Amino acid sequence: MAQNMKTPAFTHGFTLLELMVTLTIVGIVAAIAVPSMSTMVNNSRAERITELFELDLQFARSHAISRGDTVRISARNGDIANGWQIVAEGSGDTLRQRGALDDGVTITSASGLDLVAFTPTGQIEATDTITVRTSGCTGNEDKQFSLLISGQIAVTELACIQ
Repeated sequence: MAQNMKTPAFTHGFTLLELMVTLTIVGIVAAIAVPSMSTMVNNSRAERITELFELDLQFARSHAISRGDTVRISARNGDIANGWQIVAEGSGDTLRQRGALDDGVTITSASGLDLVAFTPTGQIEATDTITVRTSGCTGNEDKQFSLLISGQIAVTELACIQ
């Protein structure tokens, strides 16, 4: 007994119209997402560099107290764009080094950012105001660090400059 089996008639593939509609929707979503992604990347970069700089200020102060030595943060090769290093003055040990800054990141100081030094008691040798700016960020991602004579670091959020 032979059975008569019919195969279902399925269509394979997409019509040109379906493909065009799908590509149009993908294009619109991409056009909306790209600027948002760029802003998110810039905000993330601003947050990362400011947190890193604050961490290194606290690290230098902590090591000055624990070592009983003056610890300095200075620009590498005379330019903060090349990064910075943290050095214990008495022993000459380099405690930490940071590489070059990302493009679009600037660090400026009221006193030229030549040296930031913490004494063995944790105080700062000279008060200063250091500003970290990142191009393309939005909101209050930029920061200003006020180095107080006591060695404390007051952080102020700054509005990003477009």
